[in-house]
Amino acid sequence: MKLASYIKNDQASYGAVVDDGFVDLGAIMGERFIDLKALIAGGLEEAAAYVKGKSADTSAQEISLLPVIPNPGVVWAAGMNTHSHFVEAKDAMGLAELPTVPMFFLRATNTLVASGESLEKPLKEPGFDYEGEIALIIGKRCRNVSVQDAPKHIAGFAPFNDGSARFYQISSNQVTTGKNAYRSGGFGPWMATADSIDMSALELFTRVNDEPRQHMKLDDLIFSFAELISHISEVNWLEPGDVIVTGSPEGAGALRDPRIFLAPGDRIEVEVSGIGTLVNTVAEQEIE
Repeated sequence: MKLASYIKNDQASYGAVVDDGFVDLGAIMGERFIDLKALIAGGLEEAAAYVKGKSADTSAQEISLLPVIPNPGVVWAAGMNTHSHFVEAKDAMGLAELPTVPMFFLRATNTLVASGESLEKPLKEPGFDYEGEIALIIGKRCRNVSVQDAPKHIAGFAPFNDGSARFYQISSNQVTTGKNAYRSGGFGPWMATADSIDMSALELFTRVNDEPRQHMKLDDLIFSFAELISHISEVNWLEPGDVIVTGSPEGAGALRDPRIFLAPGDRIEVEVSGIGTLVNTVAEQEIE
């Protein structure tokens, strides 16, 4: 089952993706599950049973997509979590050995934008960049969960574009500023529930203006989905609707030779096989 958050008739709602439209679950289940995050916490099985055999009652033209989870409690983003990215960054960043534990930074919720919306390049940022990634969405609350049990806590997966302000990122020994530009993180178009896809077969493709830039299979990850979940749960609770952005492969603009950064008007696509394609353009920050 694929699930999306959106605006319909000026109201926030959510629904299941079917054929060329949606089954508006918010209209049916909204009193008990106010948003997709709430549905994930307690209504996925009921939603799947309701949607089975249903045709779309809402067309794509009737809605405006929102980020998959518009209101996650926390967005955890894994840094340097692919072998290919480690190799391409090793000399430039003075890295000696593969990380032995996952490295994370947090993303603010106001950095998230839906598929179809523009990423906003900060006014003073000359090095705006893309990083295609697979985001996983937590479905069950957990703390100190083992690697073996961690997959049971995954609600689903979605494409993510970890838009990065590189010169802000390297201006400090902390990456937070460069990873939290306003409206810089594409998240969508929707999620696929974990029980509806073969997690091991997921592949990532990133294209800029139709040019292939990144390709990743899951064996490129240094730390698996389960290991990322387990590690975070050692230090904090993971709650339904929390998001873990799991790592980007080689091919981002900053480490190409020559470097290629994003410009206003560029179009980035992040496709995850079996789920969908996130599409964002780039816009310059408006001066108010």
